[in-house]
Amino acid sequence: MGSAKKFLWLIFALMSSFLEPSLGKSPNVPSGFKAKIYHPGYYPQLSPAHDHFQAMINHSINRLHHFNNALTEEPIGLVLSGDMDYIIELDIGKPPRTYHLNIDTGSHVTWLQHKDCITCIDKTKIAASYDDKISSTAKEISCYDEECDENNSIQCDDYSDRCTYTINYMDGSNSSGIMYLDQFTFLSIDESYVVLESVRFGGAFYCSEGKFHHDIQGVFGLSRNRRSFISQYGFQQFSYCLPDYKNMAEQSPYSNMLFGTEAQLAGNSTAMLPHQEYYVISLNGISVRGIRLELDPSIFKLSNGRGGTVIDTGTPITVIPNEAYNKVVETLVPMIKLPRVFYRNSDKLCFNGGLKDMDKHVPDMTLHFEGLDLHIIPRSLFFVSTDKVNICLAMQPMGYNRKYNIFGAILQQNINIAFDLKENKIFMSPMTCASLI
Repeated sequence: MGSAKKFLWLIFALMSSFLEPSLGKSPNVPSGFKAKIYHPGYYPQLSPAHDHFQAMINHSINRLHHFNNALTEEPIGLVLSGDMDYIIELDIGKPPRTYHLNIDTGSHVTWLQHKDCITCIDKTKIAASYDDKISSTAKEISCYDEECDENNSIQCDDYSDRCTYTINYMDGSNSSGIMYLDQFTFLSIDESYVVLESVRFGGAFYCSEGKFHHDIQGVFGLSRNRRSFISQYGFQQFSYCLPDYKNMAEQSPYSNMLFGTEAQLAGNSTAMLPHQEYYVISLNGISVRGIRLELDPSIFKLSNGRGGTVIDTGTPITVIPNEAYNKVVETLVPMIKLPRVFYRNSDKLCFNGGLKDMDKHVPDMTLHFEGLDLHIIPRSLFFVSTDKVNICLAMQPMGYNRKYNIFGAILQQNINIAFDLKENKIFMSPMTCASLI
C-alpha cells in the first residue's frame, strides 16, 4: 500500500474507532455456543490400499515441513487431506446457505470457494459455492482495514484496490481470493443455533482443482494467530472431540465443537508453550501396555526453537522423533500376534487384520505429557487400510532436522481436547464424542 493510502487508512481507522464497536466486544456475540462437527465417512477413493496409506503419510510429512518453517517464515497454510478431514457445518449469509469446512487448528485463514471461482475445488458444485451478491449481509473488507497489511497472507492488492488473501500449501496447491464480512450461523446437534455477524473470511477465486476432498468447500481456521476465528471474537476457551471414523456403525459420526463458556475443560491439563501460531505442548515419554519405553525425555523437548508437540486436526498421522518411533515399533511387533504386511517402498508398520483384530491384538498406549497422562485406545492407535484387510500404525518418524512432533487427528479420536487461552492450558480427557450434545 502506497504512502498516500497509508495516510488515508490512518484517518479511516481513527474515525472507525469512534463509529464502530471493536470486534469481539459486540453485544451480539454470545458468551458461548455449540457447533456441529463430523467426519464424512471412510471413502475408498484411493486404490490400492498402499496408495491410500501413502497419501496420508505424504500429507503428514507436508504438514511437518510447514511446521518446521513456522518460526522463520510467514505461515503459508497447510495441506488438506481427503481421508481424515473433520468438518464443521455452518450457514453463511442472509438468506443462509449451508457449507462444510475443514476444521484446522494449524491454519488461521477461514475461506471457502466463491461462486465466481476461476480455478475451483470442484466445478460441479459451483451452484453451492459462496455468492456475496445474493447475501444481504455480505460486505467486502476495505483495503484500508487494519487487517490488510503488507506482511501477511492477508493484504491490499494495489492493482485492484481490494483486500485479498493468498495461501500456498506445501503440496503445491493453493487458495486465493477476496476478503469478506458476512453473517455465520452455527448449528448444533440438538438443532439449536447461534448467529455471529461480520465474520471475516476469504472467498476463493483461485483453488487447486482436484487437490481437496469433494465434501469440503473450504477451511475453518482455528490457530492461535490473531486472524483466526478464535481471535476474531475473543473466545478464551474452546473444545472439541473428534468422532471415531472407523466406528460409525456403532456410534454417531457427529459431535459438537464448543466455544466460550460452553467449552468443556475436563480432565487433567498441560501447559501450552508460547507460540504465536500453533498450540504447542510438552511430550515427555510413551508407554505401551503400561510399560514406559526407555527414551531420553530430551528428544521431545522444545529447545532453541526445536521440539515440542503441535496439536493439529489437519494432520492425520502422529509424528514423533526417530528414536521414539523405532522404540514403539520394536515394542509393538512382538506384542501383536498378526501376520505383518510389508508394502513396496515403505517401512511403515502394518499387519493383516481388521477392526475386530485391533481390539483383540493391539495394545493400548499412553502419551506422557507434562502433568497429563493420556490413554490411547487400540482403535485410535491404528487405522484400517482402504481394502479393509490390513491395519497400520497411525504414527511415523519425523526424520532429521525437524523442529516439531505432531499430535495428529487419528490419535485424537474420542478425546475431549479443550484449549484455555487465558490460562495457557490444554485439557485432555477420553470420552465418547457423540455424548457432546
